[in-house]
Amino acid sequence: MYRIFINDSVLILRSFESILEVDEQSEIQSYSSGSCMNIAISKVQNGLCKSLILQGDDVEHMWRDFCSHYKLIEAAGGVVVNSKSEVLWILRNGKWDLPKGKVEFGEKVEDAAVREVEEECAVRGINRGALLGVTYHTYSYKSESILKKTYWYAMTCSEEQVLKPQLEEGITEVVWADKTKHLSCVSNTYTSIVELLKQEKVVHYLCF
Repeated sequence: MYRIFINDSVLILRSFESILEVDEQSEIQSYSSGSCMNIAISKVQNGLCKSLILQGDDVEHMWRDFCSHYKLIEAAGGVVVNSKSEVLWILRNGKWDLPKGKVEFGEKVEDAAVREVEEECAVRGINRGALLGVTYHTYSYKSESILKKTYWYAMTCSEEQVLKPQLEEGITEVVWADKTKHLSCVSNTYTSIVELLKQEKVVHYLCF
């Protein structure tokens, strides 16, 4: 199953046999050809439904069809906590986000995750843990449709250092968020990040 966030709405690709709790607001369609994918993408992209489930016999075939509409970019980042159980957040373009960035050619995903956190927040001494999850979201850049696949790792580091936002990347603020501030950030972040933070692995890791 794949969950792809498009303009804060979600397109879910799944098999007929898969078990999934369906929200009352979710629309369900069957996949039989490429035109079905075109219609599904258009409906979600244009805000005609907040959640659309496209189901078919071969999920991987559906996924390849979906990917054919986009340029795939891989990114990596971290859910970073310190010894006070505070979470590292960045503010970019007026929205809170978790630090992440593009995986460079020939670079290992796990190495990119640490590098991007260090560059975006000016933190050092990152200890990388397990992979917590993978998210997918789309956006447009210079008239090109992009699908970003982001790998999220558990990370820890000391809070005793000066945080500095990477201004050239549009980041204007970096904070260690306690539980109250964390919830405030969650209320002004992207749907894909909200979904990531709800995953069992992440909830257990944060221990709020």
